[in-house]
Amino acid sequence: MLAVASGAYTAAVFLSADAARHGKHALADRFRARALAAGLGAGAVAIAGLVVLHFDAERIFRRLTEGVALPALVVSVIAGVATLGLVWQRRYELARYTAAVAVAATIAGWAVAQNPVFLHGLTIRQAAAGHDTLIAVVVAILAGALLLFPSLALLFRLTLGGELRGGEQSSGEAPVGFRPRKAASGRLDARLAVAFLVAGIGFLTVANTAWAHAIGVACLFGFILSGFQAALPADVVDTSRGR
Repeated sequence: MLAVASGAYTAAVFLSADAARHGKHALADRFRARALAAGLGAGAVAIAGLVVLHFDAERIFRRLTEGVALPALVVSVIAGVATLGLVWQRRYELARYTAAVAVAATIAGWAVAQNPVFLHGLTIRQAAAGHDTLIAVVVAILAGALLLFPSLALLFRLTLGGELRGGEQSSGEAPVGFRPRKAASGRLDARLAVAFLVAGIGFLTVANTAWAHAIGVACLFGFILSGFQAALPADVVDTSRGR
């Protein structure tokens, strides 16, 4: 119930901002009413959830209300109340961020309160796969993120900036927000991507210390960033570097 209520609440806040940005104020007001109702509903469900935890999962309840997860619970409450106030005042853009923080803090609070237990009688460490399997999964996820995360970031930037609206462009016209790409820059990005990938896999597989694994993960994130730039079409590149 909390997941559904949080999803409806976050969606209504974001859609209110989208409608207001496009000048559809009547539609924004309709989503505003839904955001306020969903926010109050999510708060009520969260309070009811604490009551359930008190009787059915006393350890999690104690860690949420008195232990290490209390800061996340406080952040969630403050961000949730702030979101309702911002939506009430029709300050939708800022409400986007506070709504996301409220939901993220709720999830983080549950995770911290649950830690280190994964399931009843099973800890996270006991449930974890072997070292080699974990390394392979990390590498596979980050390699997939090379396409997914930067592409989503670019899509959201263009959508929220209004650059995807407006009419179709001629076939010879460059897309809005792009400029010709220099070949030298593309070659450098490709070399950096290969170097980051080799270094990341090396630090994660050869070394067996925490600091080496941290460097390996950082190198793989560098591979994502430089690899995304290298994978862009040869004739265009995002102008956000110059903005």
